[in-house]
Amino acid sequence: MSDTNRFSIIPDYGDPNNPKIRAKYGYLEAAVSIICNTLLFLLKLILGLFINSIALIADGVHSLSDVSTSGVVIFGFRIAKKEPDKDHPFGHGRAEYIATLIIAIILVLVGFGFIEQSIERIINIENISHQEFAIIIIFIVLISAVFKELMARYSNAIAKKINSDVLKADAWHHRSDAISSIGVAIGILGARLGFPILDPIFGIFVAVIIIYVGIDLMRKSSNFLMGTKVEKDKISNIGEIIKNTQYVEGIHKIFLHDYGTNKVITLHVEIESNLSIEKAHSIADVLEQKIQEKTNCSTVIHLEPKNNKKDTKNGNKIIEKILKTQIEVKSYHKIQIIKGLGKDDIKMHLIVDHNMPVQKAHNLCHRIEKILQKAYGSCNVDVHFEPCGNNCEICKISCKDKK
Repeated sequence: MSDTNRFSIIPDYGDPNNPKIRAKYGYLEAAVSIICNTLLFLLKLILGLFINSIALIADGVHSLSDVSTSGVVIFGFRIAKKEPDKDHPFGHGRAEYIATLIIAIILVLVGFGFIEQSIERIINIENISHQEFAIIIIFIVLISAVFKELMARYSNAIAKKINSDVLKADAWHHRSDAISSIGVAIGILGARLGFPILDPIFGIFVAVIIIYVGIDLMRKSSNFLMGTKVEKDKISNIGEIIKNTQYVEGIHKIFLHDYGTNKVITLHVEIESNLSIEKAHSIADVLEQKIQEKTNCSTVIHLEPKNNKKDTKNGNKIIEKILKTQIEVKSYHKIQIIKGLGKDDIKMHLIVDHNMPVQKAHNLCHRIEKILQKAYGSCNVDVHFEPCGNNCEICKISCKDKK
């Protein structure tokens, strides 16, 4: 059973790919988080001050930081739901990633603050007070941990429903609070048994968890803002579509441009070189539609004619063999074979005597063209003549070979 089915209290607002619908889910998650975390903060703060526990007070402030991150969630979805405009033609969806980054920075700062307080408490050890209430408080703290885990699952269920990284981040924030609460309970129990140093030690433990989650969220959100590679499953889906499409030979240069709800995949598609422009355009339209249906991403395709490397290699051998038989050609370079519809285009640079008359060069060009069309097949020949200027590094054959 999926998480979204478990939590029947999650309403069905509509299409989760619609920024305005996504904002409704974001506001719901944030409202639940704010109410619950405010109550937990007050409970932990009162209990922490009552028994003089730095770990419990830190855990309470952690819950309060969850309230601030929920405010960031609201801010992120409020910006992300705005329509595309002149300055933001792809929409404002990346505001969700910015919100995630802000949450991550808050977590890291809070974590380092707790480490500082815990180290100070280790240097100046203070025992917890009202130890007779320690077991009851431990029990309350563990209940709060269970409650925070339920909140994490609720947030994660909404995150999965709309595929939101910022809500996944907030869910992890709740879960880190649950884990830290368990550590706090162990610390209070240790202090109750005569080991007060365990309280600040678990204060550091809580802080490390917070910092770890924060750094991980910073890394993920920054990657999305800077641009990430296409996921393997998407590449696999695209490859399957390509494999089942006639006239398509291969793909390369696949890039993902992530704008939140608007994701664009650009790729180069190799097709048979003898297809008409109309046919190639039709294939591109079909591929774009299939890829969008499979990956839920818009697609921009750059079509490239697929050259048969074997044919090109053999063609080069034929051309070079012919050029070596022409006495007037001292050397050659930049031979290109461009596959075309019916006819290939062959381009070359020929090095000849710098005193060669224009008429003789013209006759040589026609002669080479006739020989090539007979040996290579139907083709267009474009010859660029260069006078020999002892620029030997560009020559394919040496003067000694040509005598």
